[in-house]
Amino acid sequence: MIGDTIVAVATAMGPAARGAIRVSGPGAIAAAGRVFAPALPRARAQVEGHVEVLGHRVATLALVMPGPRSFTGEDVVELHTVGSPLLLRMVLDALLEDGVARGVREALPGEFTARACQNGRLDLAAAEGLLMLLHAQDQRAAAAAVQWLRGGLADAARAVRSTLQDSLALLEFGLDFDDDDGAAAAAARWTAPLGDALATLQRLGASLPTAASGGELLLLGHGNVGKSSLANALAGRDVALVADRPGTTRDLLRVPVVDPENGEVVLWDAPGDLEQPDEVDRAALALRQRLAGRAAALLLVLDAASPRAPEAAFSSTLPWAGVVFTRADLLPRGQAPALPPEVAARCPVDRAFVTSTVTGEGLAALRAALCRSIGGAQVDVGGPLRAALGAAAAAAQRAIAAAADGPEVAAVELRHALLALDGIGGEHTPEHLLDRIYGRFCLGK
Repeated sequence: MIGDTIVAVATAMGPAARGAIRVSGPGAIAAAGRVFAPALPRARAQVEGHVEVLGHRVATLALVMPGPRSFTGEDVVELHTVGSPLLLRMVLDALLEDGVARGVREALPGEFTARACQNGRLDLAAAEGLLMLLHAQDQRAAAAAVQWLRGGLADAARAVRSTLQDSLALLEFGLDFDDDDGAAAAAARWTAPLGDALATLQRLGASLPTAASGGELLLLGHGNVGKSSLANALAGRDVALVADRPGTTRDLLRVPVVDPENGEVVLWDAPGDLEQPDEVDRAALALRQRLAGRAAALLLVLDAASPRAPEAAFSSTLPWAGVVFTRADLLPRGQAPALPPEVAARCPVDRAFVTSTVTGEGLAALRAALCRSIGGAQVDVGGPLRAALGAAAAAAQRAIAAAADGPEVAAVELRHALLALDGIGGEHTPEHLLDRIYGRFCLGK
């Protein structure tokens, strides 16, 4: 709720050179001051200092942005430090210590953006533009997102709304006159602009992305470590071809995995890395490289008895969602596989899963964790704007068609069009639209 102070990691999941924790609210400067030294000023500033973790000082940069000149319109502090997921979690836990008493809590998904809208820093069209920019997959999508974020396309939507309001006012003016001459004159005036308004609504709708991203994982590992068997076991059916010969998988296979309580995630079963790939194998790996951009993250698959990570895992630009050990049933009883040092440096221990497709060990826990943490990232980018613009365009089209049948029907349709556009430019917004917009953002946004 507005009035308390919220905190969250504001950078992408997985290891990185830098990571950021965002704090926003009336107690932001005081809260950040509990974990950061030296003392933070009340004025806008960039302060070099440190946070202390496990008795060691870690170099950290603090950005102090007092409200209302901040993203949320509230006092905001960002702590930029080493991008270790474990380090960031420990700093976050320190910020949340005694949080109830101090009015500090972890942010909900999209809550920073929600506060920016509620404090007049963004309208809802700009918020949707921010989400579109976060998920843009090409230059066209990025350009459209920037237009929404900067308000250009929202201005166009507001202009259409104004046109619809003018047409409705003229139509209702005509309804007040019973003589045919007055009604006919008014009808000509309110129908004329609707064609242009309809074309603008259709153009704005066409500028939005047509597909959602996120919620998809690339299975990456050496050949014959059990990726296809793992995909089949998690899906609960035989989807991928399984054989003892390395290099059986030559294509990318999309495997939906559903957990009744935690949602759905999509796995991409991909060709594995081979010691001596032939020409066909190299072509398959090239295909994997081209299509890997569809995934939101990679899931590293290691043989529990011989855990070796392929070089592609370290050169990939995708974040790591976790590590899965396969064939745990081949280990001596009671023996746990160990993360290779280079893998442990990239992935926290709590994101490592030990599984066996023979005994079923660890599969339910892995399925639930993936669907909960990765499947939840699937978003309908531009969805609320697309629905609003589509409904407005359909209602405007019906109003044009109804002009000859009677102004009363056309007036009803124009009101429907205006109602559909509520919220796009900062006007009155239904609560369900707010929930749809903010709920699709990840934590820290």
